[in-house]
Amino acid sequence: MALPTYDKSKRIKNFEHLPKGAYVVKILGAKEETGNYGQQVEIYFDIAEGEHRDFYNKQYESNTSEDKGWPYDAVFYLTVPTDGCADWIWTKWNTFFGDLEDSNNGFIFDGDLKKLKGKVIGGVFHIKQSAKGDKVYSNTKMKWTCVAEDVRKGKITRFPDDVIVQKNAQTIDDFVNLPEGPDEKAPWE
Repeated sequence: MALPTYDKSKRIKNFEHLPKGAYVVKILGAKEETGNYGQQVEIYFDIAEGEHRDFYNKQYESNTSEDKGWPYDAVFYLTVPTDGCADWIWTKWNTFFGDLEDSNNGFIFDGDLKKLKGKVIGGVFHIKQSAKGDKVYSNTKMKWTCVAEDVRKGKITRFPDDVIVQKNAQTIDDFVNLPEGPDEKAPWE
């Protein structure tokens, strides 16, 4: 039997994760969409300063898939508050725009999402895992915002807890019959 040829340009490449921590991010764009809690603003961003500058753009540019999109980790979702909504929605909304204005000298948000493009803000990131079937995926997501200058000065000392999915405790013995004695061979020998 002849083995098929391969295309090494279509191989899976090592996927780099952004370390959890605090970063200055630059807003690339924002749009209003409908989300789980009603209307939300999707804010697209990238790391603006430091060792990980342009982290998400590098991921985007290296993606060779035909249906590539902006990395999921580089979108911050902000629910638009309404009368009677949960207090945390108002808190997150007020914090975001307060931090944004304090990070951009003289900027006042007037409701025009287009004016967010190019602005900077501090972002505090954590690890968030999710499970799909028997696979666990890890993402580094921006959990909340802060003033960009606080990131630059190293003043961010409180970080969100990571969200870790516990897989079923399994060992290799559950998948492969390993030899029990010196006279037995492993299945691949």
